[in-house]
Amino acid sequence: MTQPCYVIGYDVGGTKLGIGLASTDGKLLGSARLPNKDTRPEDVLPETLRLTRDLLDNAGLSLKDLAAFGVSSPYPADPVNGIMTAPTNNKLWRNVPIRKYYEDNLGIPGCFENDANCGALAEWFFGAGRGCKDFIYLTMSTGIGAGIIAANKLVRGKGFCAGEIGHTVIKTDGRYCNCGLRGCYEAYCGGRAIAMHLQAELRTMPDNMMVKMVNGNLEGIDMVIFEKAVRAGDPYAVEQWDEMSRINAQMFGMLINTFNPEKLVLGTFAYAIGDLFLDPIRKYLPRFAWKQMLDDCELVPSELERDIASCAGAAAAINCLQEQGKLAK
Repeated sequence: MTQPCYVIGYDVGGTKLGIGLASTDGKLLGSARLPNKDTRPEDVLPETLRLTRDLLDNAGLSLKDLAAFGVSSPYPADPVNGIMTAPTNNKLWRNVPIRKYYEDNLGIPGCFENDANCGALAEWFFGAGRGCKDFIYLTMSTGIGAGIIAANKLVRGKGFCAGEIGHTVIKTDGRYCNCGLRGCYEAYCGGRAIAMHLQAELRTMPDNMMVKMVNGNLEGIDMVIFEKAVRAGDPYAVEQWDEMSRINAQMFGMLINTFNPEKLVLGTFAYAIGDLFLDPIRKYLPRFAWKQMLDDCELVPSELERDIASCAGAAAAINCLQEQGKLAK
């Protein structure tokens, strides 16, 4: 294909399902979202087909104009066969052959990738990673994962599990992680783990600013409350934020020294919090990475921000066409 063609993508999240229609030259032509919390696939998937037709109609296109589709899926999953096996945040989605579903209903070929990889591909084709041959996208939210582009190619690994940096052990016998290991990076810097740690420690600190902010309801302490307390100068919050920043810098330094990327593109926390999140990490990074590699690498927030779900599946489809030699890079 020498001329731009069109792809459709589906991003399955724990609370929403995003759909994006795009051209293969990196233009998003239309998008839609469906609520996907506590839903069954048989109730949601047919609606995605209706919305796909609506997006095509609005763009003056039809199914025959689509070259491929892509599915961005949470894990655990069977990527070879395109099956969502047991996604953590989609309790009613078990062993869903989602790639076959779309192949049968759309009549076009498709691909299946994990959501962190699709985040990287979305930033590569549509966002902050455009033009890069070596860059890493990190999901920085409830959990932490990475999508790695190296030498102009998505890195998947033998078992399609490359990029699970959230479960790199950074502290021997450290905090327990919900993956079963101890001392994982995510157990110190993932949003859910941070909230749980703060809630546990603040049980013995009733006069702390964060406890007062939530009127004593410790379950209300999350990253938003944490950020507010730091901005207000609460000493305990500032100390905890500094530790989080140092550990983030430690992990980023490992990635920079290992892959020598042009950019580290950071998800939710980086664009939602801004310089309060990024500046302390930049301060600590020289302790954990060689200067030459730091000079090579730019640390930036996601350019797509919340629109990444609209681009994720479509980006997977574009990448699939390129890997198959059907679309020039």
